[in-house]
Amino acid sequence: MSASREKKQRQSAGPDQKALRARQEQAARKRRTIVYSVVGALSAVLVAALLIWRTGFFQARASAAALGGETLSTAQLSYYYHTVRNDYLNSYYSSLLGFDNTKADDEQVYAEGQTYRDYFMAEALKNAQSCFALEREAVNAGHTEAEVKDDLDAAISSVKSSASSYGVSYSAYLRALYGSYMNAGVFERELTRSLMASLVANEKYDELYDGYGQGDLDDYYAEHKDDLDTIEYSYLYFAAASVDTKDADGNELPEDEVQKLKDDAKAEAKKKAEEALEAVKGGSSFQIQADKYELTSSGDHTKVVGTGSVSSAYSEQLLKLGKDQCELVETDSGCYVISFHDRYLADEPTRDVRHILIRAEHTTGENNVLTPPTDEAWAAAKAKMDEVQAAWDASGKTEDDFAKLANEKSNDAGSNTTGGLYKRRYNGYFVPEFNDWLFDGSRRPGDVGMVQHSAEEGATSGYYGYHLIYYVGESEPVWKGTVRDTLAKEAETAWEDGLSADYPTSQLGGAGYLGK
Repeated sequence: MSASREKKQRQSAGPDQKALRARQEQAARKRRTIVYSVVGALSAVLVAALLIWRTGFFQARASAAALGGETLSTAQLSYYYHTVRNDYLNSYYSSLLGFDNTKADDEQVYAEGQTYRDYFMAEALKNAQSCFALEREAVNAGHTEAEVKDDLDAAISSVKSSASSYGVSYSAYLRALYGSYMNAGVFERELTRSLMASLVANEKYDELYDGYGQGDLDDYYAEHKDDLDTIEYSYLYFAAASVDTKDADGNELPEDEVQKLKDDAKAEAKKKAEEALEAVKGGSSFQIQADKYELTSSGDHTKVVGTGSVSSAYSEQLLKLGKDQCELVETDSGCYVISFHDRYLADEPTRDVRHILIRAEHTTGENNVLTPPTDEAWAAAKAKMDEVQAAWDASGKTEDDFAKLANEKSNDAGSNTTGGLYKRRYNGYFVPEFNDWLFDGSRRPGDVGMVQHSAEEGATSGYYGYHLIYYVGESEPVWKGTVRDTLAKEAETAWEDGLSADYPTSQLGGAGYLGK
C-alpha cells in the first residue's frame, strides 16, 4: 500500500489521535461555554433573588399566622404587631418600664418568662383575631366598605400629611411606622378591616349602652358604691426636708449622723403639721394653712369619685373619720393633716353639648410658658369664626347642621369627627368661659352662643381661641353613664370573644421576621 493510499485509508477510517484530541478539546470548550452561560444565568438569578430578599419581598409574603381558615402574611401580621408596639411606645409605661427602642424586642424582658416580642405578638394576634371576626360580623349585618371610605380616606390623608412633614414618601413613612415589610396595599386593606370592625363594635356598644334600665344601674351601684361615691375631703402635706449626706468637704457622713438628720427633719415636719391641725380645729381653713406654710401639696374641699382615688397614704384613716373631723397621719416621708367632709352619690344631671373651636395661634416662651396670641392672631381667629357663624346663620340651624359644620371647621381634634359632640359633661368640666355659658340657669336646648377663651397666665399647656356652642340638653348623672359604660364594655367584650372563638390563632414561619 503506497504511502498516499495508506494516508487515504487513515483519513477515511476516522480522525487521528491529534484531531480527536482537538475535537475533544473543542467539544469540551463548547460544553464549558454552555455551562458557563448557564451558571452565569443562574448567578444573575441568585444575585437578583438575594437583592429582592434583602428588600423583604419574599419575607413580606411569607405565611406568618394562621387565623381560623385565614392565613396572614408577614406584612399583614406586621400591621397588627406594630400597631400594638406603637401604642406601647406612645404610652406612659414604655419609658417607665425602661423599654429600649434601639434594641430588638426579643432581647428585652417584658415580664417573667416573656419578652417584649412575646407580648406584642400575643396582643397582635388577639387584635387580628378580633378584627377578622368583627369584619365578618359587619358584612353579615349588611355593612359595606363604602360606609368607612370617608374615614379611610381621612386616615390615609393624615398619614401622607405626616410623611410630607417629615420629608419622606408615603411608603417610607409606612415602613417607619409598621416595619420594613409594610406597603401601601397591605396597610390600606388592614386599615379598612379595622374600620369595619370598629363600625360594628361601636354599633353593638351603643345598643348595649342604651339597653340598661334603672334597676340594672341601681343593682350595680349597690355592689360598687366604693367606686362610684364622691368623696369630699381636705388635706395638707408637710414633707420632711431632704438632708445632705455629705459634710462641707464632700465626705460621706456616718450613717448614724445621717439618720439623726432625717429624724430631725421629720420631727420638724410633724411639729408644723401639729400646729396646722390645731389651727384647722380652731376654725382656720386648709387653704390659709397651705398659704402660711407655703405647701406645694394641699387641697381644700377636694372632690374625687371613688375611694380608690384617695391617696393610699391616708385613705384608710380618712374614711373612718366623722363629718369634718381632722386627724394627723405620719408616713416615712412626712405628715398629712386630713379632714373628712362628706361621701355621697352625685346625682346631678349632666349636659350634652356640641361646639366648634377656632384656635388663635400662639407661641411658647421660656420654660414652655405659653405666649398669648398677638392682636393679629386673635383677629385672624375671629375672622374664621365669623365665617363659621355666617355659615351657621345661612343653614337650617338644626343640630345636624351644626354637627356638619363642626366636622368641617372645628380645630378640636377630640370632637371634629363626631359633630363636635360632648355627652354627659358635668358642671366644671370645661374651661371657665365655656362652662359658665353651658351651665347658665337660663340655658335651653337649641341655644347657640360664642365665647372667647384664653389660657391662664403662666400656663405651660392650654390654648386660646373662640368657641361656637350648641346646647343639646340635659343628660343623666355621671354615675349612671359610668355604670352604663362599664356594663356595655363588659358585655361587648364577651360578645367579641364569642365571635373570635371562630378564629383560633397560631404563629407560622413568617412571624419569625418580626421583633428581632
